[in-house]
Amino acid sequence: MMKKYILILLVGAAFSMAGCSDFEELNVNPNNPSTVPANLLLPSVIQTAVSSMTGSGNGAAGQFVQHINYLGGNNESFGRYNLTGASFREEWNGPMRSVKDINQIISIAEKNSQPQYKAIGLICKVYILSLMTDAYGDIPYTEAGRANENGMEFPHFQAQEEVYGLMLNDLETANQLIKNITGVVPVNNDILYNGNLTKWRKFANSLKLRILMRESAKKDVSTQVAAIFNNPTDYPVFTSSTDQATLVYNNTVDFYNWYIQPKNLPSDGSGVIFGDNHRVSEALADSLKSKNDPRLTVFLAPTKKSFTAHQQSLSNPLIYRGQPVGLSTTEQDLLDKDDYSVIGSAIRSESRAFVMSYSELLFLKSEAIVRNMIQGNAANEFKQALDASLSKWLQISSVDKAVFLAGDAASLSASTSVALEQIGTQAWIDSFLNGFEAYANWRRTGYPHLYVGPSVASVIPVRYIYSDNEQNNPNLIEWTNTKYGRMVNESDIVWFQPQVWDTPSKKTMN
Repeated sequence: MMKKYILILLVGAAFSMAGCSDFEELNVNPNNPSTVPANLLLPSVIQTAVSSMTGSGNGAAGQFVQHINYLGGNNESFGRYNLTGASFREEWNGPMRSVKDINQIISIAEKNSQPQYKAIGLICKVYILSLMTDAYGDIPYTEAGRANENGMEFPHFQAQEEVYGLMLNDLETANQLIKNITGVVPVNNDILYNGNLTKWRKFANSLKLRILMRESAKKDVSTQVAAIFNNPTDYPVFTSSTDQATLVYNNTVDFYNWYIQPKNLPSDGSGVIFGDNHRVSEALADSLKSKNDPRLTVFLAPTKKSFTAHQQSLSNPLIYRGQPVGLSTTEQDLLDKDDYSVIGSAIRSESRAFVMSYSELLFLKSEAIVRNMIQGNAANEFKQALDASLSKWLQISSVDKAVFLAGDAASLSASTSVALEQIGTQAWIDSFLNGFEAYANWRRTGYPHLYVGPSVASVIPVRYIYSDNEQNNPNLIEWTNTKYGRMVNESDIVWFQPQVWDTPSKKTMN
């Protein structure tokens, strides 16, 4: 049974990536063409959605928001903001291909009176396209994933504000569909929640809060936010870490998760491949160290030099150091890469991806209280959010967690501006390896205050560039010419971003 399931998942993923064959045609019963099971498409849809998110961790978003830096190679362009449409080709094409399969799930579910699959399909559609609109701004929503239909070869674009409204409507539909299901209905091949519709419903409403808060700088969403937080019967949300959307990978198919450690580990006992080209950024490492945050030794491995010295004598301390941002090849050559930390072995041995976490929801709730959207104790919610964030990592001892939560870093300021900076910075830390979410939240809040590399000539990009292939879409050309008089670029803020933040200061090399 497991071999059969893995085969289905791999075939689904392969066809989602290829985009050249119709998965439905391969599974049609010639005696009953309309009864293709929606569940056969579900695993590949979920894994493609999640791999889009995890891929952002070391890609453009993760580097723009200074979680990760990269030593040379093609990805150096992200750290120094040398961007073209080719830089984002697969970041656009992959998720958009997946929406085609989601449209099939929804259509099949409607034909076969399966509200459970329609609801899950809508949630997956919103999740994927929320990543896309956060990154790119205006996108096709109504016509997304329909390029195989006559007259839909070139989808029409819609303003981000409109897209947000459509996403919220679809999540409300999903919430009501699940609410009105009576009795036990099967949900097969659900690799995210194992068929638990209550948890899917909580995910839908928690995702709705993320979207509402995303647009909160541009429109008043207080009533909608309060309606969700104050009415758990009609709008259940995450209430513990067991509810959060976490994909646990089967070890036989985790090849698409970029930070998973290869099976053949080095013989030095470190559990770390020090030669990896990814380095944790200086901004993140310094933020963790400044607060004596126990996540430091989870997120970062010790530097190779300090690990080797520690092996020779335990009196030599392990050192955790982030790499400066945006270095040119010449500047990198001045550094010893063994003096900077790769991603920690604790994370690289993980088989989980946090799609949306309980801690994120609590940070949003704390912010909503500070901004007078809802009533409550923001300081308590903030501390609970930190507790949930630290509790993701079993490597952090209960003693270390208790010490951190009792310290100043876990105490929310009574000043509104300082409190919002604390929440924004902690949300940035909490979303480590979820580049899309960290990047979107930084553009919304302006926190944390980031800097650019010593020889970087431009500021941090505030959006992705449409892929070079998509720039041939006549509807995109007409849309951008009407709105901007030209093709949009990385300096044009998306609708939800309230302002252009101050140009980050340059960070000099030590």
